[in-house]
Amino acid sequence: MFNLAGLTPDMFLVFSIILFVMILFLSEIVRVDVVAFLIIVVLGLTKLLPNELLFSGFSSEAVISLIGIMIIGHGLERSGVMARIATYILRMGGMREKRIRLLLMCAGGTLSGILRSVGSVALFMPVVTRIRRTTGIAKSNLLMPLSFCAILGSTLTMVGTGPLILLNGLLENVGGLRDAAGHPAEPFKLFTVLPIGLALLVSGILYFLLFSRWILPKSTYRPISTGGVMGYFKRTYQIGGEFCELKVPHSSPLVNTPLVQWEGLLDSNIVIIGIKVGHRVQVPPLRLTEITGNASVACLGPKDKIEAFAQKYGLKLSPFLTNFRESLNPAVAGLCEAVVPPSSSLVGRDLSNLHMRRNFDVQALALLRGKKIKRGQEMSEITLRPGDTIGMFCEWAALSELEKNPDFVVVTTDFPREQFVEGKVGLSLSFFILAILLVMFSDLPLPISLLVGALGMIFSGVITVDEAYSSVSWKTVFLLAGLIPLGVAVQTTGAADWLIKLVLPKIQFIPIILVELGLALIATLLSMVISNIGVTVIMVPLGVQMAIQLGADPRLFAMLIALSASNAFLFPTHQANALIAGPGRYHIKDFLRAGIGMTLIYIFVVMMGVHYIFS
Repeated sequence: MFNLAGLTPDMFLVFSIILFVMILFLSEIVRVDVVAFLIIVVLGLTKLLPNELLFSGFSSEAVISLIGIMIIGHGLERSGVMARIATYILRMGGMREKRIRLLLMCAGGTLSGILRSVGSVALFMPVVTRIRRTTGIAKSNLLMPLSFCAILGSTLTMVGTGPLILLNGLLENVGGLRDAAGHPAEPFKLFTVLPIGLALLVSGILYFLLFSRWILPKSTYRPISTGGVMGYFKRTYQIGGEFCELKVPHSSPLVNTPLVQWEGLLDSNIVIIGIKVGHRVQVPPLRLTEITGNASVACLGPKDKIEAFAQKYGLKLSPFLTNFRESLNPAVAGLCEAVVPPSSSLVGRDLSNLHMRRNFDVQALALLRGKKIKRGQEMSEITLRPGDTIGMFCEWAALSELEKNPDFVVVTTDFPREQFVEGKVGLSLSFFILAILLVMFSDLPLPISLLVGALGMIFSGVITVDEAYSSVSWKTVFLLAGLIPLGVAVQTTGAADWLIKLVLPKIQFIPIILVELGLALIATLLSMVISNIGVTVIMVPLGVQMAIQLGADPRLFAMLIALSASNAFLFPTHQANALIAGPGRYHIKDFLRAGIGMTLIYIFVVMMGVHYIFS
């Protein structure tokens, strides 16, 4: 039986609140950010925390750092940097989910060694969104592996996670500390922990590569489909079918002929919407473009008619979209409509003279006037009137620009509106690198280093102040701001000390390896209800004293505790996991299913790793 002597009413109340919060998290009766608000209110009503500490979470280093990195991440996204990374990952991974997941885990895990796990996850979330739009792979199959590997990768350096950042300062406070050989203990260097971090990151990657089928949630998500839009265009404009890709061999009689000549030979139900000559892809294609040998042509129309056209002119019908896979993805381009308003300056002008492809980057497929449909050659002879509706195909970026043109009223509204700031790639990368260099080599607080990069994004014009505000996930901010005061209450009421003193004496007379295991398990369990920084601050001094009494290496115990405090995979209480819980639509059971195995692997690798470093 446990001796409850020394348990005060305040301690009992704190433990009751923790139990109540865990029940709310597990049952998911209310949203997690509402639970965070509830924590602050209960702590205030019970007077467990003074007013100056009650709202300390909103000014904490973790929360301010999170805000800074979210703003930096939005700047990288707006300038197009993260889109290029997504394109690179897609180019390397193709449509293969396992390969894309591997690339994300490697990139996110490596970056978190410098930028911390929450920063790495925040940066890669827009990349995951673009990959989902392009491939149809559910976010839930990518975000959890990314987050877990980011947490693992944060142990690559001594600045990757809060407990490791604090470790040297805590050991310095002990004073007169010596290693197992009796020499004065030296501070841990930046890459002291690198072997353990690499082992953890590789273990996590292998864990998801081998067991993702069983540990990731079953997703009902299906790739984005244009079936509804295609059906509408078939009924409205008599245009429809499939997107097909034709290869042009040198033996074809159509080699080295312009697109306009091809269009004169096509069936009226087929439309050419893309051309790739060499490395250049045109969507929509210009009519005077010469189609050479080895070129590729993207068509829209009934597949049987496209097959007949290909056979007649010696073309090869590709079984899949390869060269146009990204250009014709519904997340990038699609069918759309625009109406000519009475106030348009185009009224009375011939449609053929507008050169829609060259001037507006859109391809007019058909025109609807009343109940009459004009297509092909008929469109080139028509004079625009108010109310004419034009059925088009274009990239969404071009449609966003067309929305700003008063000569058209864009009817299609449900499409991705990703727009990038031109010419800001270098500036956004510069301020991102500046922030990282300040984190690594300056003595500035982490939030200040990140806010320097965030302000650089704003003052350089990469993003506006309003965009900076909108880029912050305030749900996540309030979640963390509510959990941090609970951790403070556990410390200030003496509940943490009482709990540790209750448990640690039970393991003093067993083999040292089991004592180390016990410390790792206690740090892991406490990190579920207290911040990992709080666990480190409380347990490292106690662990050092225990190591001295047992004749063990205090630095080994300290490192073991600091690393174990970041072993947070069972619940979305870690900052990185809290960040993905909403976008990935994860439930507590999803974290438990994947987190149990990861937690055990983490403990094993850390136990082996610290002995390798201090052997």
